[in-house]
Amino acid sequence: MKNSILLITVLYLFLFLCPSFASAHAYILKSTPYENEIVDQAPQKVTIEFDETIQASFNSLEVFDSAGNRVDQKNGRINPKNPSIIETDLAKNLPNDTYSIKWRVVSSDGHPVEGVIPFQVGNGDSTQDSSDTNKESKGYIPQLDLIIIRWLHYLSNACLVAMLLFYLFVLPKELRENARVSGTLGKLLKLSLITISISILLSLPLQATIESGLSWSKVLGIKVLIDMLTKTFFGEIWIIQITSLVFLFFSSYLLIKKRFHSLWVWISFIIGIGLLLTKAFTSHASSSTNVLITVSIDFIHLLSASIWIGSLIVLAVLIPLSRNVDTKGLYLDTIRTFSKWGILLVIVLTFTGVYGSFSYFPNLRTLLTTNYGRVLSGKIILLGIMIIFAAVNFVKGKRNKEKGLPATLWGELMAGAVVLVLSVLLTNLPTAMSSPGPFKETKTVKQESNITFKASPNVIGENTFVLSLKDKHGQPIKDIEQATLTFTSLEMDMGEATKTLVKVKEGIYQGKGMNFNMAGRWNVHIHILTKNLETLDTDFKVFVGSQ
Repeated sequence: MKNSILLITVLYLFLFLCPSFASAHAYILKSTPYENEIVDQAPQKVTIEFDETIQASFNSLEVFDSAGNRVDQKNGRINPKNPSIIETDLAKNLPNDTYSIKWRVVSSDGHPVEGVIPFQVGNGDSTQDSSDTNKESKGYIPQLDLIIIRWLHYLSNACLVAMLLFYLFVLPKELRENARVSGTLGKLLKLSLITISISILLSLPLQATIESGLSWSKVLGIKVLIDMLTKTFFGEIWIIQITSLVFLFFSSYLLIKKRFHSLWVWISFIIGIGLLLTKAFTSHASSSTNVLITVSIDFIHLLSASIWIGSLIVLAVLIPLSRNVDTKGLYLDTIRTFSKWGILLVIVLTFTGVYGSFSYFPNLRTLLTTNYGRVLSGKIILLGIMIIFAAVNFVKGKRNKEKGLPATLWGELMAGAVVLVLSVLLTNLPTAMSSPGPFKETKTVKQESNITFKASPNVIGENTFVLSLKDKHGQPIKDIEQATLTFTSLEMDMGEATKTLVKVKEGIYQGKGMNFNMAGRWNVHIHILTKNLETLDTDFKVFVGSQ
């Protein structure tokens, strides 16, 4: 038995180390021209560089003048030397005008992103108002079909994995040998397999609608589906899922036929865990430079949540045991045993959840100002509700109180089901890293002067920069000769750019500029020169968003 289990485990490690690692929700690092840039002469080509490799399929790059005429040479392509750059050549001798770069790309893991970048040739007045142009990058917004299909996958996969773990480690021996219990778990296993199969089969055309932007009726053609299988990272993962599903059907058939023989329970359990692992490879975790660590943490988080929620399903279907005099005590013993697992699961979920939060949030403010943050906040609240229900169930089980147990158990399960819905949304929403919001930070210089630096809206393109200078008593610092900012990208060597701010009032200096011309980490050096030639210098680390 150990050799069979080891073989299955090694096979999964091999399968998941073979595909190239993907990223989630690509965002622009820099573009040429950049947003709202005014150039004296028309460029020969347009280039956009993203923070990650983008897929060769389902991308586009078009350039239009203010009248809506297309002015690129219709040769949009991925740079052959750098697969994170998309580019297209422009028509020669473009006249002075305002132009719009309309782009669409698909991240390596299948998340589409699109947007418009305006720029201007010449300094004359334009017939197009740039304020009317949608300049923000837009990621895919999860639709009802995605939520239903992937929620079914999560829920059924959680049920299968948890049920097998439950059988191996939680159920008392007397219940494992109970024919009624085996029959109930066998039916639950079959239902889980059917639901997993349906959700996986539908996931390929679903992903095709996401990546191509086409309707369901149009993506069911052979060409689109073949492109998905051969040219996308999701296609690689889908093939692994289908292969795993075939093995899972075989092992589950023998599991039921052999009446839950431990060998086939273990093999089915490992394959079920492998299917969960595929979800971690299409999540935001795969965008990190430390991909093995982040994917592992994300997988452990998903596995812990699946075991918790799936175990609640098992406890719910076994509720009739609590109403039978012969099995009531064993059922309450089962709850007490699972409660110990529950404590461990809560600890793991907390640790991995906190780690993930730091990875996907530039600051706490984005918990309330971004869609990703609001969904995560809802998930945290529901997890808190689940913990409260779990505590009530633990106390009831410990005191051998069956009365009211089904209600609180169902309450915990319903909260868990909604948590899985929110998990689906989080996997398919852009993280808060793309929208860090306005930057504001204060530093004390020479133990007596406070310098506050603000950058708003803190995105690629034009920003407003404000310096507030106060002494140790909170009064504006006077007699300032000059206030300058020096911008240095920490993502790549782009040289330095310096901007001098204008005095607005005593102690307040302000200016506008396009000095943040790429997303990511920047260093802003503040240099203050007083009239008596004293200097105040400090640095601020700013994370600039793409939208």
